Amino acid sequence: MQEVSGGEKQIPPDGYVINFQGQEASLAQRFKAGDRVDYSIVCADGSPLDGFWARAVEGFGAGPKLVEDGRVVYSVARARDEGFTEAKILTESGARSGLGATPDGRLLMVTVGSATVAELAQIMKEIGAHEAMNLDGGASSGLVFNGRYITRTGRRISNALLIQVGM
Repeated sequence: MQEVSGGEKQIPPDGYVINFQGQEASLAQRFKAGDRVDYSIVCADGSPLDGFWARAVEGFGAGPKLVEDGRVVYSVARARDEGFTEAKILTESGARSGLGATPDGRLLMVTVGSATVAELAQIMKEIGAHEAMNLDGGASSGLVFNGRYITRTGRRISNALLIQVGM
């Protein structure tokens, strides 16, 4: 590791950046310049990393889970079990974004202007999601299709999920 600092950083061509934010910011104190840093991906159930996950190159975190096997599984208790504790996820209404898949593999990308996460879960099920996750919401919720905004974000964003078809 060459440097330990906060704020925005460029990812070096031959490396990566570990960014601790919010409640996790204090974890950066565990590191100092010159430390060797490695990472590994381990399945929660202890099974070997194979198949799809062995081929995965990129990933992102999201949650809580909304729909599983075609059933709404979101509940405040389950969201707490997944580590979500803030009212903006558990009970409050706000702009929301969701990502889902239908049984035949079609991708569903959804934004709603104002809903609770429980309401988003129901919406995802109603539009045919077999599996669905909550994404970042609030001012981060935005959706562009064919170069046109469907939903505009409420702030500038530094990252996005992009799907390009037919290249």
